[in-house]
Amino acid sequence: MKQSITIKLNAWIICAVLLVTNLATIGFWQPWNVSSLSDRKISVTGTTTIEAEADQFVFSPYYQKTGTDQTKLNTELNDISKTVVAKLKKLGVSDSSIKTDASTYDYGIYYGSTGDEITGTLYITVTVKDKALAQKVQDYLVTTSATGSSTPAVSFSVAKQKTLETQARNEALKNAKEKAEASASQLGATLGKVISVTDSTSNGVTPLPWGVMPVYDAAEGSTSSKDSSSTSSLSIQPGLNEYSFSVEVTYELK
Repeated sequence: MKQSITIKLNAWIICAVLLVTNLATIGFWQPWNVSSLSDRKISVTGTTTIEAEADQFVFSPYYQKTGTDQTKLNTELNDISKTVVAKLKKLGVSDSSIKTDASTYDYGIYYGSTGDEITGTLYITVTVKDKALAQKVQDYLVTTSATGSSTPAVSFSVAKQKTLETQARNEALKNAKEKAEASASQLGATLGKVISVTDSTSNGVTPLPWGVMPVYDAAEGSTSSKDSSSTSSLSIQPGLNEYSFSVEVTYELK
């Protein structure tokens, strides 16, 4: 009888010890306190800038005619469009690389005038991805009656942007890891797994085209907006453009 009581007492003691041990373990780790675990992390921003030569040239000349006959204006603009487009195609520019648009506007109405004069404008956009062809296009456009700039805006094509983005993202991630490791070392910790990655910014810095320059007109005795390259075509030199990228990375800290 005494032996049976002793066995039961020992069993109760063992259970009590196990219960106390488990409670102590749970109290130490505090699994219900999620914030205490999630707070052990670090967020950094990795950045990089890549220099590359632009591969896209966009021309945006426009042609204007003024008169009182709407039909005549449309005919004149249509003739200019046919002539310019035909020449561009002869130079090697494809149909898909040429866009045309036309509009007419009665400026007299805007300024409160009773005159019937109407201004018609033909817009032509030419996009090429070959420097040699871009030079030919520019050489031709400066010989036409285009208003505004006959030189191209230089940028990265969509295809090249994708290539640069892949390269830039890899470099930005490497930069982020280096920053995180340096910060963790100063805090006396080590980096754990990546918790999240967010692309922050991605942009190609595009230079402005040679724009419309004010030119003094001796005959008119005033300043007018004419293309600075109207008498000669400058050499197209896109140079190196910058493509910047940044990414935010959050790491676990151990």
